[in-house]
Amino acid sequence: MMETFWGYRRENGTVGVRNMVGVVSAMDNVNPVTRAICSHVRNSLPITTLFVRGQFGRDEATTVRALVGLGSNPNIGACLVVGLEPTTTFRLSERIAKTGKPIETVIVQQVGSTIEAMAQGIRKAQRLAIAISNIRPTECSVEDLTVGVECGGSDTTSGVASNPAIGHVADRVIDLGGRVVISETSEFLGAEHLFAERAVTPEVRDRIIRAVREVEESALREGVDMRGSNPVPDNIRGGLTTIEEKALGAMVKAGTRPVQGVLDYAESPAGGGLWMMDTPAPAVESMTGLAAGGCQLILFSTGVGNTIGSAVSPTIKITGNENTVRKFVDNIDFDVSDILTADVSVEDAGSRLCQFMLNVASGALTTSEALFQVETGISRFGPTV
Repeated sequence: MMETFWGYRRENGTVGVRNMVGVVSAMDNVNPVTRAICSHVRNSLPITTLFVRGQFGRDEATTVRALVGLGSNPNIGACLVVGLEPTTTFRLSERIAKTGKPIETVIVQQVGSTIEAMAQGIRKAQRLAIAISNIRPTECSVEDLTVGVECGGSDTTSGVASNPAIGHVADRVIDLGGRVVISETSEFLGAEHLFAERAVTPEVRDRIIRAVREVEESALREGVDMRGSNPVPDNIRGGLTTIEEKALGAMVKAGTRPVQGVLDYAESPAGGGLWMMDTPAPAVESMTGLAAGGCQLILFSTGVGNTIGSAVSPTIKITGNENTVRKFVDNIDFDVSDILTADVSVEDAGSRLCQFMLNVASGALTTSEALFQVETGISRFGPTV
């Protein structure tokens, strides 16, 4: 099996699997300007946010960390930060600039109108796009990859086919020196003690248990019992019966290697191996955290169908359900249903998936990229003032 891919090596030593100009909104009220700029400049990508102004405490810190992380992702070759006023705009641009990538800003209040801001932004994004188009991909190794693993619309086939295939890839990436990040903290509920047994230290083990308990306790404070509301309706229609069953299936996609640590939302892993990121379960929020934490690719298992991908990190949709392969033919990237229908081994399916992932890392488009079925959504935890 080929164990290399063609990627874009950045000044800070990271490697991108795409080479885009990221146009980052420093706050929600400039999102229309950000999108207008991208509609006129090839190979530019809008990275928007629904908040920032009026946020404080944990919400503000999380949003800023996520926006900086998205702009700093290795798949972004250059960055344009669009803001209403200079303070917030420069807070982001100065932190993203530490990666060494080219960066520009547009500040609406300083240029005087949205039309002028769009014009300046288009000119600056155009120059950045032309500049990074001169970067040529080089042969890179799997140790340069940080891969997020995700699931959504899970069913019985997820736990016995698509998630185990992803787990095989996770082990392979880690064994070759790369990093794998699993997220969706609430999806561990009922089996978190088994995952925690794989922790490299007692401190990491305790952090895993604490993260899951905090999610459950926060829901209980709002009058929601996760043990009665999870699995969700589409999981139940897919045949999942208990929260423990769902958790055991979800954890399989992390493979079998030791857990190095627990990351905050949008935090990057400090070294190789398997990591857990403390994120909500909904796909857009979770994938945004993974991309902001430096994941260049996301392997996404779906049983009954989930079509959304990350805006920054190419998202490979994988299913083991032959009905979903037919029904979502436009949105599924990789079919492992032959594990169930043709006695193909998980190892063989996982090896094929690993090769497919490396092809995507070398530039092959995913369905969500080709159809623009992508979104960004940063988690928030409290009120805005």
